[in-house]
Amino acid sequence: MYDDTTDPEAHVKTFTNAIAFQTGSDAIWCRAFSLSLEGEALEWFNSLPPNSIKNFEGLRRMFGRQFSSSNTQDTSIFYLVNLKQGREETLKAFMDRYQELVHRVKGLTTKLALQYILPALKPRPFKDSFCRREPKTMEELRERVTDEVRVEEMKLSYKKQNQEARNKKADDRKFDNQSGRTGGVKQREAPEGQYFSSIRH
Repeated sequence: MYDDTTDPEAHVKTFTNAIAFQTGSDAIWCRAFSLSLEGEALEWFNSLPPNSIKNFEGLRRMFGRQFSSSNTQDTSIFYLVNLKQGREETLKAFMDRYQELVHRVKGLTTKLALQYILPALKPRPFKDSFCRREPKTMEELRERVTDEVRVEEMKLSYKKQNQEARNKKADDRKFDNQSGRTGGVKQREAPEGQYFSSIRH
């Protein structure tokens, strides 16, 4: 069912693939199409003037124009243009988002796809290396990113180990201090001879 929130082109493909097993009649396709709509999409269909649908191809074009704002490609290119690496986002997580958007934009050239990567990266030595020598192919981009991700993950691993070591030292110092308070207090000793002199009296 289509409710005007998803890609209209993808919906039409799903509909035609399903109904093709039932019938090849263009007129039935036009009438049955409304059964796959709901919400605002169904209201739009019901508001079409009489005799405005000549064939399914015409209905398909009308439907696509009406709900073009929900087109996946338009949405993907918008997000790709405005893509930014998060302040705490790892390079691997960022590149996963980048690759997903690139694959969703139809007809995107390699040159154009590579143009979006540099402004999206947060200021780091890796971005500086891109400024000095931009990748020419997606394969080169993947290789350079793979190397940088390996370095980034190694640094994160060292950082985690150092933090765990600091935490352990802090816990050890805390334990030592607690032990010193409980076992380090000595009873005050009486001056020599005082105990025995009190017994004689």
